[in-house]
Amino acid sequence: MALLPEDQRDQYRLLGVIIVLAIGAAFYLYMYRPRTVELEEIAQRVEEIEFQNEVAEARMADLEGMQRELELGERQYAVLQRLVPSRGEVPAIYEAIASESQSLGLDFISVVPAVPVPDTTGYFLRQNWELELEGEYHDVGRLLSRVASFERIVRPSVETIMPSRSTNAGRQLVRAKFDLETYVIPPGGGVEGGGQ
Repeated sequence: MALLPEDQRDQYRLLGVIIVLAIGAAFYLYMYRPRTVELEEIAQRVEEIEFQNEVAEARMADLEGMQRELELGERQYAVLQRLVPSRGEVPAIYEAIASESQSLGLDFISVVPAVPVPDTTGYFLRQNWELELEGEYHDVGRLLSRVASFERIVRPSVETIMPSRSTNAGRQLVRAKFDLETYVIPPGGGVEGGGQ
């Protein structure tokens, strides 16, 4: 059994097939396969770059969202600063309360300010007063509603209201004990940043 054909024409055909196969193999090994690998690498790099772009866009969206949140927080803080008095305004608030109570005919019995303490946020100090006054029941209520509607945040809370004495005109007076609470902005803008 012969491996090669005996006919010269068949031998040329076999040689042609071998040459075509060799050219095909060479093309596959040296042209097609490296190009395929290169294309796969390029596709992989494009995929990585697209992923990095998506991450960058997400970060930009986060950054823009954070900037909006920061601007909102700054606006809210500015509003809060307008509502919360500075430490220097505390005497003015006390004078406003004294003036309101005097205009309503109420008599102060005692005013005891407490030492300011930091609130839970660490940005403000909580200032409390214990007040005791005497006057007509409705006037005490008017004072509390006026104090609660001050431009600055001042929160009254009633501890006790009890009958006190009767006037010469026969009107019943009450003695009211209540606390006033306000938050103050310490010097330096915060308790941690240089407060008290």
